[in-house]
Amino acid sequence: MSEQELKLHVPASAAAQVEKALKKAKCETISLRAMYFDTADRELAKSKIAIRLRLEGENWVQTLKMPGSNALTKLELNHNRPSPVLDLSLYAGTPAEAALLKLAKPLELRYETNVTRVFRRQRTRKGTIEIAYDTGVIRAAELELPISEVEFELVSGSAEAIFEIGKKWLSQYKLILDLRSKSQRGDALAQSAANIRLTESAGAKNVVRNDEVLRFWAPRKARAYEIDKQDSATQALISVTTECLEQICANTGALAEIDTLGVVSVGRPEHVHQLRIGMRRLTSNWKLFTGLAWLPAQDVRDELRVHLGRFGATRDLEVMLATVVPVLTDAGMPAMQFGTHAEGATPHDIAKDPTYQQWLLRLLEWTVLTPTNDPVPAVSDNTDQAPLDVADDEPQTDVTPKASDETAAATASASEQTAAALTSATGSAPAQIEPIIIPLTPLPQARPVLRRLLEQRLNKWNRQIVRHWKTEDKSDIEAYHDLRKRIKRMRYALNVYEGLRPNCNLTGYVKKLAAAQEVFGHLNDMSTALTFFSAHTQTHPAAWFAVGWLTATIETLKLQADEVLTHIPGKIRYD
Repeated sequence: MSEQELKLHVPASAAAQVEKALKKAKCETISLRAMYFDTADRELAKSKIAIRLRLEGENWVQTLKMPGSNALTKLELNHNRPSPVLDLSLYAGTPAEAALLKLAKPLELRYETNVTRVFRRQRTRKGTIEIAYDTGVIRAAELELPISEVEFELVSGSAEAIFEIGKKWLSQYKLILDLRSKSQRGDALAQSAANIRLTESAGAKNVVRNDEVLRFWAPRKARAYEIDKQDSATQALISVTTECLEQICANTGALAEIDTLGVVSVGRPEHVHQLRIGMRRLTSNWKLFTGLAWLPAQDVRDELRVHLGRFGATRDLEVMLATVVPVLTDAGMPAMQFGTHAEGATPHDIAKDPTYQQWLLRLLEWTVLTPTNDPVPAVSDNTDQAPLDVADDEPQTDVTPKASDETAAATASASEQTAAALTSATGSAPAQIEPIIIPLTPLPQARPVLRRLLEQRLNKWNRQIVRHWKTEDKSDIEAYHDLRKRIKRMRYALNVYEGLRPNCNLTGYVKKLAAAQEVFGHLNDMSTALTFFSAHTQTHPAAWFAVGWLTATIETLKLQADEVLTHIPGKIRYD
């Protein structure tokens, strides 16, 4: 069977309210103690499989979970057991059989969970949901991680019901989206426990323990996309969006201190940086797939820019203090005192903001509910000309899934004929009914051409980069910033292409693009610093030194940017 479940973290400040909300109607309470198994090399975890034995009240249940069709869906195999004995023979003939037969080492107990669950069912307009509030711990050796989360599991109806009630609870109780399962957290905790256990001396254990804290909540970096070459453009966009969302949510969770509030602060500037990379990847992907796939609603895309800007405001000064100011100091700038972003919203505040969390939930909703067909007809590989590209600077009209005009016309015609046939004829004899048969129209047999469509767009973007100065003014620093954004967007888009064709050879082109991005990025940092110091010349006379030095440096960097741009080839070679 499959399950669809949304999980939201419940901060300590909302725990009493959430429990009270559940108990407004008849609910149940049950104790759940589970043992999770894997090999020492984490073979199951690497395959995104979790196996557990759980004592539910007085009954043992063996469960295996595997990834499903989207971020909310999992394949779940449950078997009642008379005792805590793990029986792998139960998976013969199931989708899990192949992965279990490949295990090179025996399974062992890796971690446990001890949870108290308060739950009840609630009917909505679109389905029945089981709401469960879990509190307790995940335990691996001497390490523990708290659990405080509310789960919304679809019992019957549409997955829309999950989001309908999830949005309401998130807003009302200021909950936080957490895409990590208990098994994902438990696996990471077990790995930390194993690393600590391998350390012999007590002094070294403390060092390793501190290192493991940093590793456990380390910034989540971008990972390679995995795209099936048979996927439609929309399926591919859903896949890459899911990866971006996981990167954003993981770093958001560390900034919001969902596991560590009041114990240890783990959110760092690098979490903000990686979170913003995830957002930029999203904007690049939306641009890449415009006109090829269904996109999130325009207001969802517009809102991303707002959150990107808010997190960016917290990071710009930190980057400048860490990179630009030391260079200025070495060049002879007098010491200056700077404020921090603490005067405004901190990354911690923004990460917990219900408006931002609602945006994350709406984006998750899009990955789950969007139809996987494409808004344009499929084109076969032997088609001489791919569909015309969408101009980057033209307004983009949103497209929404709907029945084709031909299908609608055929349905209407059939309805009219049926109605006419059922109308009684004049006279005593009953009218003869003429049956209407709507023929089965086979789907197009053409092979997907997502690769060719992406190449067409990437080629266009490359031409725009190479020919940028044919239309732009070099005296305008904003023209350099626009070109930097185009280069960065191209690099993110190439990651999508590499996810579709992992064996392609783009190394040479990517290196030249990376070299250009580095120079343009340095130019952007200096320009941002110039704007900052220029605004402080009246209150800090020493800022004039920075203004002069930065102005001269920017002119030099412009020349370097112009030079590195000449090394980008006019045509991309994909093989």
